[in-house]
Amino acid sequence: MGKIVFCEDDPMIQKLIRAAFKTGGYQIFIASDGAEGLTLIERELPDVVFSDVSMPNLDGFQLGDALKAGPTTAHIPIVFMTASVQRAQIDEALRHGAAGVLPKPFTMADLRARVAEFAGPAD
Repeated sequence: MGKIVFCEDDPMIQKLIRAAFKTGGYQIFIASDGAEGLTLIERELPDVVFSDVSMPNLDGFQLGDALKAGPTTAHIPIVFMTASVQRAQIDEALRHGAAGVLPKPFTMADLRARVAEFAGPAD
């Protein structure tokens, strides 16, 4: 079973994430900010991390930098979720270790497809 950590401060997007994966197949963990997310990632060592770029305490790019610097987390792919998908923002995401970018707003189908791409199909 794939293990995914989502770092997202917006309660509505958290609700969408829970709804998208309520049928199971993946272990889903949700952190409300980057600092909480880093602790969760270090504890769970997920297959992939999806992170909002704009979050309190530790933004997505800072989180990406921390993951890439950690000996136990450097291998974990991170997908940034952002409403700004201009070339400069994508380049910035790549500089901070992005394996991919998921544009906001996204549908449940978009989210499930990106998760499957990085964590494999649901069991």
